[in-house]
Amino acid sequence: MSRGSLDRYLNDTSLTWVRRLNICIDVARALDFLHGGVGKQAKVIHRDIETENILLKNDWEAKLADFGLSLICSINEETDFIINHVCGTKGYVDPLYRQSGFLTIESDIYSFGVILFEILCGRSTFAIHKHEGHYLPDFIKKNFEEGKHAEVVFNQIREEILPKSLTTFQEIAYQCLHIEREKRPTTK
Repeated sequence: MSRGSLDRYLNDTSLTWVRRLNICIDVARALDFLHGGVGKQAKVIHRDIETENILLKNDWEAKLADFGLSLICSINEETDFIINHVCGTKGYVDPLYRQSGFLTIESDIYSFGVILFEILCGRSTFAIHKHEGHYLPDFIKKNFEEGKHAEVVFNQIREEILPKSLTTFQEIAYQCLHIEREKRPTTK
């Protein structure tokens, strides 16, 4: 892809709020396709959703990439797996999957929530870990519990965001990080 991966643009001001939203929608659509049944024959759990695996075309259209860790199951089979060796990138991996080895479609949703907040913050989960001492999900939880929702927004795009858009975006992203899988939203 001509622009490379999303991680290179998180703190780039040319990535406007509208472009950021469209990238999120592109990734959600890709996950919806994977989780809903590829060709109505199989479901796919990506298992490594991260900004490095989101590639951008010249027009900023996003494509999900790197399916090396993905699991595929028949549409008629259960889409939950017990995994002996948990895979995925630290800072993005669903904590329930990491602790129990129990992988579900909602594990991808958790990782997607991390990406949503990276896009909003203009910083990667690794940059947050380096400066805050913990990965993005804990950073977000701390800020939300302290009522500091606005402080997580990338300063260079803050003025572009309508308050209702910001509130809706943060609510959805925060739900993706919910510890209870059943309370995480679907990609639709």
